Amino acid sequence: MVNSYNKIFGSGITGIAITILIWIICIKISTFFSIPEMGISPLFRKILIILFSIDASILIVWSLMVLPIGDRGNKFISNGPYQYVRHPFYAAFIWSGTGIISMIYKSWLLLIFIIPIHIFWVWHIQKEEKLLLNQFGYEYEQYMMKTPQFFPRYISSKEVE
Repeated sequence: MVNSYNKIFGSGITGIAITILIWIICIKISTFFSIPEMGISPLFRKILIILFSIDASILIVWSLMVLPIGDRGNKFISNGPYQYVRHPFYAAFIWSGTGIISMIYKSWLLLIFIIPIHIFWVWHIQKEEKLLLNQFGYEYEQYMMKTPQFFPRYISSKEVE
């Protein structure tokens, strides 16, 4: 049961819960210490919230279309959003989710905390990545070497694979 749970949900539930807790703590700290809010126009904030929401929605739906929940841990996928990042669902939550919440609350602290949140996820995902390495072996090891975890990198068209 635990193994199938890990295959289906991986690190997601605990990682998402801890990330939401970090968001709440940042918002509370900002309020308690009266950290000034972002001074950006309401229209620009709404545009950013819409863009982050579109980005997250596309990434989540695309990753679920390419690798449905029932296939997680049973099927190795390296196309679709998985060609850019190894964990697109988590990436959407980390980057776009934090962006949305920081814009809603106009929180500089939350925006700055994207870096510790990313570092937390790099550490938190290790157990899931070990399970994937055990499941898919050399193929996943090669995939790990060329595909970043959460944030895509620029790859030159001149680069030889």
